[in-house]
Amino acid sequence: MAWICGVEEAGRGPVLGPMVMACCWVEEKNEKLLIEAGAKDSKQLSAMQREGFLERAQKLKKEKKINFEIIILPPTEIDAAVDTKNDNLNKLELRTTAKLINKALQKNAIKKALIDCPAKNTEKYAADIAALLNKKMTVIAEHKADENYPVVSAASIIAKVTRDKEIENIQKKIKKSIGSGYPADPITQDFLRNNYKKKEYKDFFRTSWASYKELVEQGKQSRLFQFSGKAQEEHAKELKEFEFLKEHGFEFQAPKSQYEVVRMKSSDASIIKYTTGKLVIQGKGKARVEKLVARKSQKS
Repeated sequence: MAWICGVEEAGRGPVLGPMVMACCWVEEKNEKLLIEAGAKDSKQLSAMQREGFLERAQKLKKEKKINFEIIILPPTEIDAAVDTKNDNLNKLELRTTAKLINKALQKNAIKKALIDCPAKNTEKYAADIAALLNKKMTVIAEHKADENYPVVSAASIIAKVTRDKEIENIQKKIKKSIGSGYPADPITQDFLRNNYKKKEYKDFFRTSWASYKELVEQGKQSRLFQFSGKAQEEHAKELKEFEFLKEHGFEFQAPKSQYEVVRMKSSDASIIKYTTGKLVIQGKGKARVEKLVARKSQKS
């Protein structure tokens, strides 16, 4: 019996929550069972379709027609790889892939592994995985393998549904909405901004991510350049003067030098007011913001 396996991850990019890796394996002649169950790249399926596939996959597993294994990598383990010299996320994913395949090898005589490759050099990635395996076998690493091979698509769906449940569990535990965990998600951004300092949430954040580090740096800068006494009163007046821009999509940012009094940013423009009184407006929305500021000055 010639078995093949596929390995894929879910949650590589988020700033919040774990990354999940899954390995699915099946007899090559039975790969059509995965297609019939609805195996496709997980990004092409709705949440309901993914959950439906997992239910069918679990039934096939009970019937011993397929099998799968999952490894959940918490933020602390991800940070350890990213922040360690001579290590990185690709290497962590490579090691975890080898662990999953070795687990599969304990149960079935797998002859070929298909990997969705995160690295540019697919041949080296495949060779490095093969070197960590307990038995010799064919290892193929490709970009978009989750689109091209049903067994990798199956692993992709299993990993995605598992990660989504992990995110749900975090939300239930803390009784707050955290969004998808991806840096571009406004709900995740809001949760990160309001809670990144809180110790009770530290295990949920990937502190090695740029989006997390930027907030920490902004916090340091705001403390470094804080005003005191009369200067603080004057600064408060300056901030109040620009408060109206929050209604137009702007948010206050931490100053980046002692010469900045006000710094604000929106999706299409930024504003900096210096201690000299100079006002700098930049970005695509510059003309729009100049009109808003001029209109406010006329009313005042």
